[in-house]
Amino acid sequence: MEFPSALDDLMMAQQPILKKSKEIFGYELLFREKSTESANVIDGETATSQVLVNLCIGITEIGAQLNKPFFINMTTDLMLSDAFFPATPSSVYIEILEDQTLTPDFLNALKKWQAAGYKFALDDYQFGADYQALLPWISIVKVDVLATPPSQFTKEIADLKSRGITLLAEKIEDAEMFEQCEKLGFELFQGYFLQRPEIIKGKKISSATQNAITLLKALQNKDISIENITELVTKAPRLSYQLLRILNSPICGIPRKVTSIKEAVVYLGLNQLKKWILLITMTSTSDQPPSLLKVLLTRGRCCQLLAEKNQSKNADSAFMVGLMSGIDAMLNLEKKSALGQIALEKSMLDAIINQTGELGDYLSQTLLCENQDWETMQAMKPEQLANLNRSFLDAMIWTKDVMRSIN
Repeated sequence: MEFPSALDDLMMAQQPILKKSKEIFGYELLFREKSTESANVIDGETATSQVLVNLCIGITEIGAQLNKPFFINMTTDLMLSDAFFPATPSSVYIEILEDQTLTPDFLNALKKWQAAGYKFALDDYQFGADYQALLPWISIVKVDVLATPPSQFTKEIADLKSRGITLLAEKIEDAEMFEQCEKLGFELFQGYFLQRPEIIKGKKISSATQNAITLLKALQNKDISIENITELVTKAPRLSYQLLRILNSPICGIPRKVTSIKEAVVYLGLNQLKKWILLITMTSTSDQPPSLLKVLLTRGRCCQLLAEKNQSKNADSAFMVGLMSGIDAMLNLEKKSALGQIALEKSMLDAIINQTGELGDYLSQTLLCENQDWETMQAMKPEQLANLNRSFLDAMIWTKDVMRSIN
């Protein structure tokens, strides 16, 4: 399927990191905002957060590459915060700049995250004595071969290799430097000679800021229940969509098909949810169309009420189907592109796209009422029609209360 032209937001850049065989080892993710050539980073914390959010929650063409680790730059504040680490350890290398101030708090954070399984790369290493203290927790040392000619540091390179540290030569600009570094013991390589950074475009999925902030505040309450969180997420279709994108992203390490918002919240876990909401809040903009939000909430609630009246065990799934059935309009994307990115069970996707199965029937009935298709509705059995009318009316009342609570 051809990728839609609507997916034209500037997301980030990526540059491959290669093995000696020139096979791809991983990718460094680079922040890009207004310029495709340079980072224009004013706030490193926001830049790193934006890269992560775009990778996991945005829609891009790079899904097939997610079985390779990503290298992501880190700031002091994010290292010392629980907020940054929603990504699974096996999916990322955290890059630390050599000009990092080595405070006791920073070293303690480094030890803690390494003990949790995260791997670290030391960027722009110049073989300075001041950074020897970092080496016990470093897996990869990156050397800028233009600024720090490796031929002048053969002893230091041998010492690093004896520690079991992998050496990565960056800014390789010609075949001669590649061969020289290979002979000196470098195992990984990055630079324009191999490949320039590639611009990644896609679709940024912005969240309504107020919804994210409300959820974040609720998550600060130690006694908050899964039911309370589910209720808050239920009121925010974009946040619901983002949670499903997170579950479907290999960088999180927990790909899972779900059948309800509650299941998504339970599987992700309150701790991980809090981390992601922090990142979403940092990068969100408030551009939620109120009229469309009202339609989707009513649709989801009506599907749920129809399922409940039918004494179905799939009432939560019915709500999810109704809510996600119009997410394409909210994101301004083709329906299959939007739904292909999220962790919904196949029966639910079929219900949304083709209106098949039990869940598809609830959606189909709801759309009849929404579209005021009186002719088709009059052909329904009287009891079924009464249930539909009552469910839709109750859904509208419920949505009105929800809209009042979130505005």
